[in-house]
Amino acid sequence: MGLAFDQLEMRATGDAQLARFGTGFDCALLIGEGDNDWLVRIEHGVVRAVRKGPHVMPRTDFSLRAEAATWAKFCEPVPPPGYHDLFALRRYRRIRIEGDIAKLSAYLFYVKRLFELLRPARS
Repeated sequence: MGLAFDQLEMRATGDAQLARFGTGFDCALLIGEGDNDWLVRIEHGVVRAVRKGPHVMPRTDFSLRAEAATWAKFCEPVPPPGYHDLFALRRYRRIRIEGDIAKLSAYLFYVKRLFELLRPARS
């Protein structure tokens, strides 16, 4: 299954935490899900577009790439240990993070919140 990347723009709309942490954040983020790529355009902290690839030489600031099964576990309402956070995935070599790491670090709370929004709401 994998993450619902096509719903990312809708889920991010109106989120108070994204608005708080995204002030001044402009970014082109590439998300790799197995053989599929998704290009996410963020302008002033607002997700403006999410496009499924293939993309021919896209301009990106950074990318996050993992297998579809890894994203599926990450997306569970309560993910198993090691799948609960982007950097836990990195620690166990389940994700590749490439590109402008300084920009990612500066807006880390925004990026983490963006990915949290893809999980189903817990009751």
